[in-house]
Amino acid sequence: MGERHKILLIDDEPANLRLLRRVLGSDYETLLAENGPEGVSILGKEKVSLVITDQRMPGMTGVQVLQESLAIQPEAIRILLTGYTDIQALIDAINSGHIYKYVQKPWDAEDLRLTVRRAIEAYELKEQNDKLVIELRQALNQLENVSIGTIIALANALDAKCDYTSGHSLRVSRYAVCIGRNLGFSNEEMRDLELTGILHDIGKIGVPESILWKPGRLDPEEQKIMSHHPVRSALMIEEIEHFERVRLWVRHHHEHLDGSGYPDGLAGEKIPLGARAVLVADAYDAMTSDRPYRKSIGYERASQELRKFAGRQFDPEMVEALLKSVGDNGEGLIGGNIPPSFLGLTLGSIDPLQSGKQYLAESARKAQAGQ
Repeated sequence: MGERHKILLIDDEPANLRLLRRVLGSDYETLLAENGPEGVSILGKEKVSLVITDQRMPGMTGVQVLQESLAIQPEAIRILLTGYTDIQALIDAINSGHIYKYVQKPWDAEDLRLTVRRAIEAYELKEQNDKLVIELRQALNQLENVSIGTIIALANALDAKCDYTSGHSLRVSRYAVCIGRNLGFSNEEMRDLELTGILHDIGKIGVPESILWKPGRLDPEEQKIMSHHPVRSALMIEEIEHFERVRLWVRHHHEHLDGSGYPDGLAGEKIPLGARAVLVADAYDAMTSDRPYRKSIGYERASQELRKFAGRQFDPEMVEALLKSVGDNGEGLIGGNIPPSFLGLTLGSIDPLQSGKQYLAESARKAQAGQ
């Protein structure tokens, strides 16, 4: 059995601390603090997975404690215990992204146990993701000694862990290859096109799960965070020799033909050819997969949407090149087959046709748990 997770409990009422320890102490190692400064001091000495603090405390509020904790242990998960009169403090904490969840008082022991268990799961998942990022960077920085297949396996592991559509990057790469084949891309361009599809979203590892999994439209601040992921993706592969074109295509795969895209607002012929292809491939997979904010719209309607926005968002030539392979009604994908790889790469650990099942399963679990 591995080392138990440490939880820091902060409350100015000793009786409340004893109660929290009684509820959580059998499953986790609990550290107690009777005020904010004491809690901050403990954070400077002990690595913790979770901080649970009361909001109303003399001298230093719970929100202030959590703000301080960000600088000391940013990876720790944060939960705030609040009363009905602490609404503004709660809104401020949520808006600033300091808390994983709030628990209203008086809290229920079983509900608190479930919330803590989910928080610890989130902490463990982030640890796994961080490890994958390190492994990915190591693989990318040692490309001469590591097979491209290993890089793809790591990228798709990130895709499966951090996104709601396992296999998304694999499918995008194959759709992009369809476009390249039909437009006569050179062998070197086809190689870079497939790698761009595989690596285009690795920067999403830096996007909070609350944004990736949001069931509604992103607000302007969330969209700003999301729109930085192509830049982050390009930066993660900047040290690799001979990846100049891949980096360029990765960075610009969300630029729109009319200049309304991101991160640099490029338009028309200024958008690199491969980036235009990956944009169409990415959009097609997004529309034909289940997403947090909607179900798949199906192959026929996806084809209609691509043509509707051709000339504005999408390069019409790229749209027709993709539909030539997959068909207006997805008939090119009959039998559950995604288009073949140019590089001959496969990935047995990822189901390329999962199309959002992981996200839907997680949503169902959260609904059942009352989250």
